[in-house]
Amino acid sequence: MKALIFPLAFLGSLLYGAGVILRTWLYRLRLLPAYHLPCRVISIGNLVAGGTGKTPHVALLAGRLQKKGIKTAVLSRGYRGRKMKAGAVISDNQAVIGSLPDGGEEPFWLARHLPGVPVLVGKDRLRSGRLCVKRWQTEWVLLDDGFQYLRLERTVNLLLLTVKAPFGPGGLLPLGTLREPIHHLRRADLILITHAEAAGPLEKKDLLKRIRKISPEVPVFFSDHWPARLWNLADRTPRPLSWLQGKKVLAFCGLAQPDSFAFSLRQLKSEIVHLAVFPDHYAYDQKDKEKLANLARSLKPDLLITTEKDALKIEGWNPEQELVLVLGIEIQIQEPAFWDLLDRKIADSPNVA
Repeated sequence: MKALIFPLAFLGSLLYGAGVILRTWLYRLRLLPAYHLPCRVISIGNLVAGGTGKTPHVALLAGRLQKKGIKTAVLSRGYRGRKMKAGAVISDNQAVIGSLPDGGEEPFWLARHLPGVPVLVGKDRLRSGRLCVKRWQTEWVLLDDGFQYLRLERTVNLLLLTVKAPFGPGGLLPLGTLREPIHHLRRADLILITHAEAAGPLEKKDLLKRIRKISPEVPVFFSDHWPARLWNLADRTPRPLSWLQGKKVLAFCGLAQPDSFAFSLRQLKSEIVHLAVFPDHYAYDQKDKEKLANLARSLKPDLLITTEKDALKIEGWNPEQELVLVLGIEIQIQEPAFWDLLDRKIADSPNVA
């Protein structure tokens, strides 16, 4: 059986790649139409399936636009949300009005973390964008996971690549994790290398050289993921990050890149007695919670800890005699030139008052 897996995956990858290339050329030749929204669009996306940190980058950029007084909204497909096909408003410019099952975890997290910024889900992001302009007079929308959404024209095409595995283990889906060929990064207006805190100068330099061989002119910048907040799952009371120093922790997460969570915990000088890894976008059930509680009783850590994305799916869980904390991260972009370049794009927009 295993002998058939690689040939089938290789064949699937060839067929998938041919379809992606054909679709890209059809859009490039205008045989498939790309539409303009009556506002400006920043697309934030990647080349691989998951794990680059799109969601916190969307939050960072949306927050910056909002602080400038620009009417901003976020458009997401709503992966695994029950409203992905029909579309839904998860938050308007006043409050969160949708649910986690409606929108999926990333849009719901964004809705909670961006008060005053509408967050919409739906496969038809052209329709979502038009709704934003009509209802809230939106000036800029952020297209979450939009690099492959060629149906919509964009003002800025921002591509995220991780510093450790920028192109995944190699190969297009399903052989590897690439969603399109590497040379398609030439479509990007800006490239951000994420999780740069986990790499040394030589790794960054080598990756930069690799990108320059493919696209010599594209501006490339680096961003870091840093621990930013710590709070109690049971009652949401905050704790200082320094409180984790020296603590023995049982960590658990459902992320595409669980090593990034472990790296953050080590940055805070906590001792990871065990890291329980679940699949990305994992939906925890009662049995999972019981297993984690039993593991805690066996390993006797000082506390359990998880990510903000995972915390959304275990709200209300308060295991007896076990403290469960949640660690939130924020993005820091290293070079001021990134913001200078983005600000010039914003200033050039006729939509901005």
